[in-house]
Amino acid sequence: MRKRRVTAALFFQLGLAFGLAGSAFAQDKCQAPIATYNVRNIDIDTFSVEASINKPTSRFDVFAFPIKERPEGQSESILFLQGYAQNGDPVDLHYVGEGGWETDEGKYVSRITYQVRADHDEVDWGKDAPGKDEVATRFDETYFFVGHAFFVINYDWPACPIEVDFELSEEWIITSPWKMTGRTAIAANPWNLGQNAFAMGLDEPRTAELSGLDITWLISSDAKEIEGRINELMDVIPRTYIDFFGSAPGNRYATYFFTDYMSDGGAFENSFAMRIAKPISPADEIVWSHTLGHEIMHLWNGAGAIQGKKPDQTYWFTEGFTDYLTIKLMRKAGLIDDNMLMQRIANVLRRYEIAKRRSPNVTLADAGKSKGANWELIYGGGALAALILDAEASKQGTNTFRDAMRDLYEHSDNPYELDDLMERLDRSTNGKASQIVTWVNSSPSANDIRQRLIPLGIDSTTFRFDEVYVVFLECGKNSCAPDFLAGL
Repeated sequence: MRKRRVTAALFFQLGLAFGLAGSAFAQDKCQAPIATYNVRNIDIDTFSVEASINKPTSRFDVFAFPIKERPEGQSESILFLQGYAQNGDPVDLHYVGEGGWETDEGKYVSRITYQVRADHDEVDWGKDAPGKDEVATRFDETYFFVGHAFFVINYDWPACPIEVDFELSEEWIITSPWKMTGRTAIAANPWNLGQNAFAMGLDEPRTAELSGLDITWLISSDAKEIEGRINELMDVIPRTYIDFFGSAPGNRYATYFFTDYMSDGGAFENSFAMRIAKPISPADEIVWSHTLGHEIMHLWNGAGAIQGKKPDQTYWFTEGFTDYLTIKLMRKAGLIDDNMLMQRIANVLRRYEIAKRRSPNVTLADAGKSKGANWELIYGGGALAALILDAEASKQGTNTFRDAMRDLYEHSDNPYELDDLMERLDRSTNGKASQIVTWVNSSPSANDIRQRLIPLGIDSTTFRFDEVYVVFLECGKNSCAPDFLAGL
């Protein structure tokens, strides 16, 4: 047996292979979809799936989120998986663990059938896994799934389109990030099918068209009291990001909002899911609204466009720069005021102070080897580097930092090696990017950081390592943000 676990890291690498293989390859090399899936709702909480495969295969996977209640993760909701050869003869598929099935050696499958049991709400995916926003759930009259928990896929297939025919009850609505022709979805490739979220049911989504980007969002009824705020954010945030980068990657984006015991979100290739803590509160809105902005930013940096060839080396950039850009652009959009802006900058500095204790002698590039253990360095250190780069580059020209990010985005057809990323940033900022990263890696003291920020219009003070305050120095007593932070 050729056992292979489809983990988050492997999914990301597969995404680089499939998602960034280039549409030209699909157009030039793919004479037909690599596979066609047929989805039917056959009973309450049960779906029937059949897939015709144009490239016979011997391996299939779903994602693996093992938790105590379900040690085999999402695969425990896949029932009666059966393979068939080209001549129609049955071919057994043996479960080999960790979300994978294989045929006997030398056997190949051209068709599969199985059922998906929508029983994911029976367990808590938040205990030892990312949460139901990255697996599946049901709210109101809607079934929400991430593709890698629903579609049994061979991620070694070529980067060719996959069709999904939804033969559902007529009144059912399909909410998806994929191109839809009637009730047939067309995913760009296996990664695009697996690493996206979709929904099926009776609930009606909202839609908007922004500069060529079609955005769809679906909100559960128990989040209706904040629907107005969500609608505002979904209208303003993408517009602001498109203005900053000059365009949007792709032309479709789908988002989903439902409640849970905590607020969190999961970003996919062309989609995003958010769970919002109940009871809904003004304080928690501060968290989830920023999370929403952060995850949408990943459409440009970290998921949809700008990516690292070795993701662990560039998490400080795809997460830390994303967090800083979220702060900066939400202020530019008028979604936070200067008082909240000061608090968020203080949070960046506080995280970095904590990082120096939790991750001593770890560089930004090495922090991603253990993302959880070095979380404060990745987010705090990466955001600090972005803050200083933006501020100091702004002295070279008002839009220097924006133009540097645009340049990365416009040349993101292929994932960046770390050296290539830094070289392109340096080219746009006269070498400042590498200088600043080297400085952050040197573990500057809180006072060193303060002295570097004061000429940039930001005063900070730190008590021990866990108490940080920030004041903007411009406008005298009416402290206001420096122009670079205010998006001017």
